[in-house]
Amino acid sequence: MAHYLAEHPQIYFCAPKEPFFWSTDHAKLRETHRLHSVDDYLKLFRNADPGKHAAIGEGSTNYMQSRVAVKEIVKFQPEARFIVMLRNPVDVAYGMHGELRRHFAEDEPDFEKAWALQQLRSQGKQLPKNDRMINQLQYQDVATFAPQLKRLFDQVPESRRLVLIFDDFAKDPRQSYQQTLQFLELTDDGRTDFPKVNPAGKYRSQLIGKIYQDPPKLLSYPVGLFKTWYAKQGGRLRHLIHGLVQQQAPRESLSPEFREYLKSVFADDIAQTSAMIGRDLSAWVSPTQTSSTQGNIDASNPRVTTTRMESAGAP
Repeated sequence: MAHYLAEHPQIYFCAPKEPFFWSTDHAKLRETHRLHSVDDYLKLFRNADPGKHAAIGEGSTNYMQSRVAVKEIVKFQPEARFIVMLRNPVDVAYGMHGELRRHFAEDEPDFEKAWALQQLRSQGKQLPKNDRMINQLQYQDVATFAPQLKRLFDQVPESRRLVLIFDDFAKDPRQSYQQTLQFLELTDDGRTDFPKVNPAGKYRSQLIGKIYQDPPKLLSYPVGLFKTWYAKQGGRLRHLIHGLVQQQAPRESLSPEFREYLKSVFADDIAQTSAMIGRDLSAWVSPTQTSSTQGNIDASNPRVTTTRMESAGAP
């Protein structure tokens, strides 16, 4: 959705898409783009044209998990609008594991083992060497929506928040896109092409990926400068660089046994979330529910090979 919105003529989306600036409780992740002050943050939007861009924004996905981001955003801009897209939490937790693996921020390749490590990791034990995304190692917390929505609802009136469901988006991206434009009070640009964006992938060279995501101390500064430069690129150049270093690598399915266990873990939260947004989400915990692969989004997941079902994860 961020990709599609960024191409709307009335919208200015900053690069990098995810500055992580307002999530001060995610300190290490927040340092990714070296934004140390509000002035640094505002520079991301310096090319926005007030006469052209009616909506200016960014898309840091960790702001919902953060305990302080929404409050800090509202303090800075009381009229800010928030767009949230919710996905089956089982897929969210599993997908986060794959994302952390791609970023070399998770050293446990087996998701079930990584899930079982949540309690120890919340105590600072058995953390990966690269702990830049330490908060996201708490997979249950990442995908527990009701408390995240409560923080949003407590701070932001209904008129300035939009909650979308991923299943709807995957089935009919244009309808969700139009709904978002209406929420932002923007004209429909007539977009009908919604290509797949951000499919699961991996680095063509693990060495290059390791240097980029977790550089040795000697290379950390130049790699940091390159990351800052790359994050600001768009269009063909960014696509070319991305294609040279990464390739699509669809993840295998989560084991049915562990998927059923995770459904039981998230069942109460899904019920609370359903009540909060007035939408029946019980299909997410249905015994026959499988990960959606239709539409324009790659919703495949990696495979888990063991079935330790006793761990309840993070508190």
